[in-house]
Amino acid sequence: MIAVIQEETKQTEEREEAGYRSPTWRILRALQQINDATRIEVEAIMSSPPFFESAGRGELTFWGKEKGATVVIRESLLESEKVSWLEMASKNKLGCLVQVKRGGG
Repeated sequence: MIAVIQEETKQTEEREEAGYRSPTWRILRALQQINDATRIEVEAIMSSPPFFESAGRGELTFWGKEKGATVVIRESLLESEKVSWLEMASKNKLGCLVQVKRGGG
């Protein structure tokens, strides 16, 4: 578990250095309610909101079961995870893909 947290921390720091900022929990809660979502695909276990029944990123499940409507924060996924998620979503048609705008304006 420590190795997972270290790797998650490293990836989060790299994303933030590149300009990525996580959506607020308020925004994530609204997306959850609008889409009746039970799962979130997000950048790291440390920043995953606990009000989802399930959370993970790509092949890594942080908690819960991988089922139900999912809110996906696109920028938080690695390129391979983006491809996997789009393939899965096209089959199941469950989800809300969120693109976080970078920078000002």
